[in-house]
Amino acid sequence: MISKCKVPCKGTKDIHTERGMKRMSKKNNRTVTEATESAKIQTKYDKKMQRRKEAEKRAKKEALKSKITGIVVVGLLAAFVLSFPIRSYLAVNTEYIKVDGVKINQVEFDYNYALAKASYLNSYGSYLSMYGMDVSTIDTQMYSDELTFGDYFDQLAVQKIIDTKALKAQADAENFQYDTTEEYETILADMKAAAEAEGTSYKEYIKTVYGPLATESRLEDVLKETLYTAAFYNAKSEELMPSAEEITAYYEEHKNEYDSIDYHMSIVEAKLPTTNPDGTTPKDEAGNEVAYKPTEEEIKAAMEVAKKEAEQAEKTVAKDGEAYTNINQQTSYVNSLLTDFLFDESRKAGDTYVAEDTAYNRYLVVSFDGRYRNEAPTADARVIMTKTMLSETILEEWKAGEATEESFIQLVEKYDEAGASTTGGLVTGLTTTYMPKEMAEWLSAGRKPGDTFALDVPGDTNYVLYYVGENDAEWMIQIRQVLLSEAMNGYLDGLITESKVEDPKGNLKYLQVEENTTE
Repeated sequence: MISKCKVPCKGTKDIHTERGMKRMSKKNNRTVTEATESAKIQTKYDKKMQRRKEAEKRAKKEALKSKITGIVVVGLLAAFVLSFPIRSYLAVNTEYIKVDGVKINQVEFDYNYALAKASYLNSYGSYLSMYGMDVSTIDTQMYSDELTFGDYFDQLAVQKIIDTKALKAQADAENFQYDTTEEYETILADMKAAAEAEGTSYKEYIKTVYGPLATESRLEDVLKETLYTAAFYNAKSEELMPSAEEITAYYEEHKNEYDSIDYHMSIVEAKLPTTNPDGTTPKDEAGNEVAYKPTEEEIKAAMEVAKKEAEQAEKTVAKDGEAYTNINQQTSYVNSLLTDFLFDESRKAGDTYVAEDTAYNRYLVVSFDGRYRNEAPTADARVIMTKTMLSETILEEWKAGEATEESFIQLVEKYDEAGASTTGGLVTGLTTTYMPKEMAEWLSAGRKPGDTFALDVPGDTNYVLYYVGENDAEWMIQIRQVLLSEAMNGYLDGLITESKVEDPKGNLKYLQVEENTTE
């Protein structure tokens, strides 16, 4: 499939979570609850109740001045409580944690938690699901011996807050100017559209995505700060973008990681016995048939036979083996038993090798065909990804209109469900490595700007593509990303010489675990 960054709120760029994941070792549930309280005044028209009413007004005025920093007697704040549930108000207006002296309320923390979690699941969710994890309940599942994934997302959220505040301070110091109005309005429009698509109210959608205390007004400053710092981050990225000379120099030092190879491989399986020595089927104590477990002697004997077959297969593997082309250590899986042989710089075409795979009782037989730097260009395309619309329906709507790139962008904004509306669905540096076969064949067929493609994948995602043009070779894009990531991490590290996280209410379990470990 095509990888496009997904975040809870379409268009909001999570620019720091990956950095946080890389910087943190495996360490780290938190639950956020919201309750409302109400109290009704039983008015009586006598002097005693009049004095009480006046006292309540004075209490309300004083409480507003002090921002409600402590627990107060509900009776003294009856009128106030009617309009603002106390626990909700405190969570929004008081300190949840403090980062480098800056107070962070629970709404802002929950927002960063949501981005951190979404970014993590976008990167690793499919792998966790493959191994049987129910990612819908990931927050409460254990990440380490002492911490849940929720605790780990707390840690990522804190790191994102640290980075964001440091970038904001630096951007302000440099008098960086950026108008977030258009992007912010797009975000709101996207959230409203998403809420409608999911059949829920706008208010409930925001709470579902960003936490029970989130509202549009409470998130406004947080969202705009994220957009502002993202723009500043991107501006710095352009300044620190590696040159072609730097990319080439890095490649020369890391050829094994970026060169492609071609080879043929045959697999010779050891023929292990499946029945008892007397030919009968093994059974358990209850009389049920079970799989036979070969003895070490039987396995050894079968492997000796397989070895002889492998040695024979070595003579013809270049012709009879399965072909593997454009294999790259960055994007392809290579069996670790073959890596040293295949990526040895002294390897030449026609070299063969037989590897014993004791884990699976087999032999891997390979013939090396060649090694090269793949200069094939990648592609830039605008992509609509949807699970609810047929791709041909969308494409026909485009053809019936102006049929331009601009009109395609309008359909991205209308139909895309992968959070790409703010970029017009543009995906740069597309390779054929991780995408459906039909799409890979279409991209490889010599496209020209304006070509379109539609593909429905049953039970998965439907795609509509608008071809924009060629981009650099994959190896160049990969190295550029590595060098830029290193440069930006170094830049952020320079901004954050020392960070202090204060958690007076004990909301962050990972801090407690770290403290105990240090002690």
